[in-house]
Amino acid sequence: MIEIAEFTTSDTLRLPAEVAARFRPSDRFMVWAEGDALYLKRIAPRSVTDIVAEAPLGEPMSLEEISDVVHQVRRQRRAG
Repeated sequence: MIEIAEFTTSDTLRLPAEVAARFRPSDRFMVWAEGDALYLKRIAPRSVTDIVAEAPLGEPMSLEEISDVVHQVRRQRRAG
């Protein structure tokens, strides 16, 4: 499938409907250019199940530890 996308004056890339239907408005992408080629890769957030699976066994986390993790994740998201 080859479709045409259009770069608009408002710095947005208008995707063909068939391509855009594969994504949600909240999806985020890594973007890079090589020569005249532009690449987009959707960034998939980690699932809660994956995060829980990595949690250490034993004592539950303290509220302070949970708070530290939440702040760390928020800083990472703001940094992009």
